[in-house]
Amino acid sequence: MAVPYPVILCVLAVVLGFAVFGLRDIVGGADQRRRLSARGTLGGVVDGGHGLHDRLDARLRRTAVGRRVARQLSTAGVPVRVSTFVIGLVLAVLLAILVMSWVFAPLFGFISAGLVVVGFFGYLRREEGRRREEFIAQLPELTRVLTNATAAGLVIRTAIEMAAEELEEPARTELTRTAEALRVGQPLDEALRELSDRMPSRELAVLVSTLVVASRSGGSLVTALRNIVDALEQRKETRREVRTIVGGSVVSAYSVVGMGLVSMFGMNFVEPGVLGRMASSLLGQVLLIVAFLLLTVGVVLTRMLSRIEP
Repeated sequence: MAVPYPVILCVLAVVLGFAVFGLRDIVGGADQRRRLSARGTLGGVVDGGHGLHDRLDARLRRTAVGRRVARQLSTAGVPVRVSTFVIGLVLAVLLAILVMSWVFAPLFGFISAGLVVVGFFGYLRREEGRRREEFIAQLPELTRVLTNATAAGLVIRTAIEMAAEELEEPARTELTRTAEALRVGQPLDEALRELSDRMPSRELAVLVSTLVVASRSGGSLVTALRNIVDALEQRKETRREVRTIVGGSVVSAYSVVGMGLVSMFGMNFVEPGVLGRMASSLLGQVLLIVAFLLLTVGVVLTRMLSRIEP
């Protein structure tokens, strides 16, 4: 399929313009997120304006996909509007289809479009996991702060507010949201359950259960918190060791996948047009689809085998 140069240039111009706009959204959103973190509104990058972008963002957030994207952006700590993410995804898919179809063959255009979608949402999942790991690493320090605060006679609500002030990101933002929920009258168990849903991990589940049980039964919260500090430290070290052990295998697996892709496109560099001729025949299309499926299965299996359960 021959894609006219003007079409590609127009799409490139739109993508570049949107990239500049998205960069401004990220920079401005990050600054606004820091200002709003004191009010516990991580998702407050969008503040209910009345422009076209704001109306589009509000409409997207009312859809099921928009709510899911908004939740992922919030959990991942990415200061981007839902509309910015969705429009960027659509433009990237369109650009991938046009460029890859023009350079190689239409089959590569649709395959690359699928890879773009996977890449966008994979980035969000990676940022979610990174932020969750950073939060888990802060749990021992969080427990110490709560222990010291309750030992000084402070209630749990005040202890959480104190921890939100003393700890760094991402614990500061997440605890600020929890403290804000408690401030407006939400029960302690519900506020802590929402925190656990945003940052799911066994370590946080133990801490939340301890706080909830102690608040309901009236037991010694200080003693309970002191008992789990050492356990959290040990689990933190264990997670670090496991991640170090599996890190080499993960890099090797992704390197094999990368070498396969580089080799395939390298053939087209040595013999221009070979991929286009391959994609123009039925047998070539089947072989290419099988190759991409095998690479995809390899990536999925690698992620499954190297995944550390939260």
